[in-house]
Amino acid sequence: MNGESGKGRVSWCFMGILIAGFLTTVLAACSTTAQQGEASGARMISPTAGICKDVETGLMWQSAPSKAFTSLADAEAYVAKLNIGGYDDWRLPSVTELYGLYMTFDLHENGGCKMNVEGTYWSDEEDLEGRVGTWELDDNCDPERRYIPKQRGKVRAVRK
Repeated sequence: MNGESGKGRVSWCFMGILIAGFLTTVLAACSTTAQQGEASGARMISPTAGICKDVETGLMWQSAPSKAFTSLADAEAYVAKLNIGGYDDWRLPSVTELYGLYMTFDLHENGGCKMNVEGTYWSDEEDLEGRVGTWELDDNCDPERRYIPKQRGKVRAVRK
């Protein structure tokens, strides 16, 4: 009886090793597939420190926002002096460009670009005076956002 019990333990041990090996293989395959899918769907790259580039639109984004400003003049003065990655032609983004940035991150298409896009930012439109606001998630479960005007905000500069 002792011998049979030893054989049973060996069989269970062998089965445990097989199951552990199988699970390790499956988890590794899933991880690799997720990483490949993440990389293939990525719209953003980081060509140099401090910049994230949207390869679909060609827009380059300042990856770290400025401090908060309470006036358009201060936000514009900040952008006028900005030099990141050897570029000095930065500008305030449009509200639509900011929305596109939010959606890229909402859809997890940001690839290796790490930046916190949430917040209140200054924007400028060709036909309007600059404004400050944020694209907040709507109350629905969908990844929809609505623009909310604010009184002060940071600059997330952009260039093409």
